[in-house]
Amino acid sequence: MATDQTAMEFKNTYAFPLKPEQYAPAPVPSLAEWKQLWSVWDLVTTKMIPADALMEQPIPLRNPLLFYLGHIPTFEDIHLARATNSMPTEPAYYHQIFERGIDPDVDDPSKCHDHSELPDVFPCLGDILRYRERVKERITLLYQSERPYTDRCIGRALWIGFEHEGLHAETFLFMTIQSPNILPPPDLPRPDFAKLAKEAASRRLQNPWIRVPKQTFTIGYHDPESDDGPNRFFAWDNEREPYDITVPQIEAQGRPVSNGEYAKYLVDVKEPQIPTTWSTTRAARSDEDYTTFVARHSIKTVWGPVPLSQALDWPVMASFDEVERYSQWAGARLPTLHELRSIHEYVERRRKAPDSKVNHQFHTDPKAMFVDLSDTNSGFQNFHPTGITHKGNLCGLGDTGGAAEWTRTLFAPQPGFKAMDIYPGYSADFMDEKHLAVVGGSWALYPRIAGRKSFLNWWQKKYLWPWTEVDGGICGGFVDAFASPVVTSYDIN
Repeated sequence: MATDQTAMEFKNTYAFPLKPEQYAPAPVPSLAEWKQLWSVWDLVTTKMIPADALMEQPIPLRNPLLFYLGHIPTFEDIHLARATNSMPTEPAYYHQIFERGIDPDVDDPSKCHDHSELPDVFPCLGDILRYRERVKERITLLYQSERPYTDRCIGRALWIGFEHEGLHAETFLFMTIQSPNILPPPDLPRPDFAKLAKEAASRRLQNPWIRVPKQTFTIGYHDPESDDGPNRFFAWDNEREPYDITVPQIEAQGRPVSNGEYAKYLVDVKEPQIPTTWSTTRAARSDEDYTTFVARHSIKTVWGPVPLSQALDWPVMASFDEVERYSQWAGARLPTLHELRSIHEYVERRRKAPDSKVNHQFHTDPKAMFVDLSDTNSGFQNFHPTGITHKGNLCGLGDTGGAAEWTRTLFAPQPGFKAMDIYPGYSADFMDEKHLAVVGGSWALYPRIAGRKSFLNWWQKKYLWPWTEVDGGICGGFVDAFASPVVTSYDIN
């Protein structure tokens, strides 16, 4: 078995840069950025799951895995054909069967947003991969001209395809991690989880409560799809338009809740349901205590099951309903979206990074829009979560050990919201009072997305499979933690 010393001898070529000026140097991703993203996508879809397992549905509410191999190049081709006013890459009928996946209602899976109708028989894997190569060639040829940088319509098409692929690399992994057939990255050694666990335990601290002062800042930014104005960064529709927010003083825990802390809760309340990111190795005994509970559970990883005893310091990843019950047991609550944004803003201001000041400007400076993710478990630095129990200060955006962050706020339009012209169903289909706002990303999310202050994701409350943690911003203590924040939207006319 390879040790960490052995791992040091291997270069992780999949790890993305973590400084804003490196991971988001310009609004339009460069061809070099595309090539690194392509290498990650090819890794997770063709080397970390056997070809004969691609018709599996590890998450029953999702399409078969093979769908996503066709979906990614098809989505990119649809937007490039639109932006360049040209014909689809052949076979053109892929636009009908691979355009959009599914996220059905957990309570009633027969209810689902508009989506592609799956064929009775999928194209074979070889045909799909050859199609992807043709789309990649189409993208590459565009970069032989200056059009990606001089035509913002084309630049936007490239950006949306790039971030969509980055999002789905994470999606594909949280699906395949539920499959018994998942494989580790073939060119990286297995980490020494026992050694890492011992080191994490030796650095373990109590989760501190930290006062976050009243703050006023801006959420979101301008990005008109008319593409008038300066060469600014692009935004998904739920990041637009900017609005000012004043969040009252709150008290927040400094870091995410760990697997070990969550295990203590499960034992204390005798809760039989474990997160779907965990697995059970044997049945429980009637007189089970914490030690025996830990001994019979594992955490699902790309390296196979890792004993819970070796992952006690990792952030727990669970559904909203599960983490909400934990927070009630702990005598606290999950933060609202604005409270979580305030926590992140406070961390950034203490770093003396450019803060989200109230302004009416377009965003052109990456350091004002994105956070420095150095020393965080983001962007494939590791292929597993990492310990967070040594953190004694307030954790900022992305500093979660490799998990996204739940809020208790419904995913809903922010002031000035308008559905995207080029992808109208992206957000609007899920603003249904069943999805909750989620911030940040896991260890498998591209930094340009995970590190953007305004990026917003969403999950259904009862969805069991997201890589989302009990946020370190569990709030309580002060009465005004429950006060309504003051919101002012911009008059953009």
